[in-house]
Amino acid sequence: MSFYKPNFTTIPFVDRMIQAGEQHLRKRGFMRVTVPRIVPASGACENVDTLFEVYMAGSALWFKIGENGSEKKKRVYFTQTGQLYLESLLGDGGPPRLYCIGPSARAETKVDTRHLTEFEMIEIEFLGSFSELLSEIESFIGCLVGSAFSVAENERRRFGFSEDLSHLEQHPSVFPKINYADAVQELGVAWGDDLSSSQEQKLIQNHGACPIFIIRYPNPESERMKKILEKDGKDKAIKFFNMVPDSEDSDYVLSADCIVPWGGECVGSAARVWKLEEFKSRLFSSLMFQRLKEKDPDAELGFAWYLDMLKAFPSRPHAGCGFGMSRIFQYLLKTPDITEVVTFPSNRERIY
Repeated sequence: MSFYKPNFTTIPFVDRMIQAGEQHLRKRGFMRVTVPRIVPASGACENVDTLFEVYMAGSALWFKIGENGSEKKKRVYFTQTGQLYLESLLGDGGPPRLYCIGPSARAETKVDTRHLTEFEMIEIEFLGSFSELLSEIESFIGCLVGSAFSVAENERRRFGFSEDLSHLEQHPSVFPKINYADAVQELGVAWGDDLSSSQEQKLIQNHGACPIFIIRYPNPESERMKKILEKDGKDKAIKFFNMVPDSEDSDYVLSADCIVPWGGECVGSAARVWKLEEFKSRLFSSLMFQRLKEKDPDAELGFAWYLDMLKAFPSRPHAGCGFGMSRIFQYLLKTPDITEVVTFPSNRERIY
């Protein structure tokens, strides 16, 4: 068996950054919630292609369904996101600002410097608007940059930093915001296509060599996008189904990806669909759900708990995001290799 040495130098760095991030969120009024990590499809379908299925005693878990207590075999997964769990607690009577911390598991087929089978995420959901969400993201990443500079220069090596933090000196408090439509025009990419990591880095270089937002991605439920997806859904800019359509142009949703130098996309965010009937409509008509049903004919059962929550505790307008901490760390440490910023970097070639 091969022996993989952990990245010991990341321990004080990661500890300091996670602590700084949590302290920042608590000062902003966020309360921490522990969410499930073995979940039905509702917590694992952010990326259908990387579902990380869990088996118990050689078979899928059994879920009780129906008033008669009948049972049905149901697929369960390691979680990709705690998003819907946090959202479910924002209904009438719930706290207005929540966050969770934990691993996100992806059955990635790639072995490269950008992807891991497991990585740490901090996720937030709160009662607020899309513009407020972007400000929360800016202030969170800014807090981590500030924490880096608070370490004395002669102590930086001990905390895993380079002594030279000049790449962070021009970190802006407000990030450039580029509409998806303008981004694809600038790059010469077809409308509806997803952006590659190299294209994202080109946008960064074109807009100040600093973190940027790409905002207002195509609405997967718009007629324009549906026509594209009917022809070929491969490598398209498909966003999660419960993003709020832009009231000024329904071809787009109120979503934003934060892209940082070296790390690439480190935050996915959006204003959320919060009304029960609209949520159900977008879920069941989404390409994501259709693809999920191909893998799991009873996929609808995985969302039953959330639909029950929306019915029992009507939600309110809210927004949220997930911070991919490892990619933010790449930006802070100025490295294009994600395996260098994780203590135990795991992928299909390396399991500890």
